[in-house]
Amino acid sequence: MDKRTIPRYLANQYVRIVDDCKFDQMTTIMWPDFSLQGPGYSVDSCEGFIDILEFLRRYSRTFHQLGSQFGEWEGEVYHGETYCVASHFYSEDGQERKLDMGIRYRETIEIREGQARYNTRHLNLVWTEDRPLGANSYS
Repeated sequence: MDKRTIPRYLANQYVRIVDDCKFDQMTTIMWPDFSLQGPGYSVDSCEGFIDILEFLRRYSRTFHQLGSQFGEWEGEVYHGETYCVASHFYSEDGQERKLDMGIRYRETIEIREGQARYNTRHLNLVWTEDRPLGANSYS
C-alpha cells in the first residue's frame, strides 16, 4: 500500500469497526501498545481501548463521518490529524435522539515489519449537540 493512502485507509477501517460494533478487530489497525488520550480519560493498550469501546453498545447505532485529514510521514512514522463527526443514536422517554460529536484526532501511525497501524490518538472534542430526531428518522 502506498504510504499516502495509509492514513485514510486506517481511518476508514476505524469507523467501520466502531459502527459495526466489531471492537475486537481494532487489533488489526492498532499496535498492542496503542495509547489514547481523551477528555477525562486515557488508555495505554489496544486491549484497554477495546474495553472502553464497550460503552458504545448502549446506543442503538452509531454513524461516523470522516472529514479533513492532514499529516506527514517522517520515515516510518506518520504524524497527522483526522476530523470526524460521530453520531450516536438512542431513545429517551420514547423519543429517538442523536448525540453528535465533532472530533479532531491527533494521531501517529507506525510501520513495523511492513505493517502500518495506529500507535497513538488524542481525541480533541471540539463540540457536541444532543437533539431529538425528526419524524423522518430511520432505525
